[in-house]
Amino acid sequence: MTAREIVERLIAGDRLAAAALVATYEAPLLRSARALLGDGALAQDAVQETFLRLLREGERLRQVEALFPWLLHVTRNVCWDMVRKERRMERREAAVAREAAVADAAGPETPVLLAERLARVREAVDRLPDPQRAVLRLKMWQGLTYREIGARLGLTETSVNYHLSQAVKAVGGRLRAAGLANEEAV
Repeated sequence: MTAREIVERLIAGDRLAAAALVATYEAPLLRSARALLGDGALAQDAVQETFLRLLREGERLRQVEALFPWLLHVTRNVCWDMVRKERRMERREAAVAREAAVADAAGPETPVLLAERLARVREAVDRLPDPQRAVLRLKMWQGLTYREIGARLGLTETSVNYHLSQAVKAVGGRLRAAGLANEEAV
């Protein structure tokens, strides 16, 4: 059966066609994703997202001339998105660390300001939806890796990344609104 025939069966709702596509293309996509990400678990998440995007395409798949190059392109885009998100999180964490270092070096008012900031942060974290709150606490307060958080909460590393990103945005917005953080810090 050709790739075109499998795509037509997939569009028609044939679940076996989806399994055939995964069986045919998963290994080369995993190799590509692993080469870009350097991590097998993240590569699996990227390939899974690629196949989910394939399934969401529906009728538009008929416009895809060559399926494997299209899948490879989507996989690479997913990988680059994951890398960019990780870099953003690292920059945010570094900015928070810099701000903490500045606060440590400040004068005698520092304990009062830190106590107020900590109370606001805890209040903002407590207002987060449950998965975001859990992921944020495990990452920021317990220092767990995405993999460890995912194992503890039953989430993929991609889901952990997403929930953490959403949590940081929400808490940062609340802290900026209270005048306790600037744009660079969060």
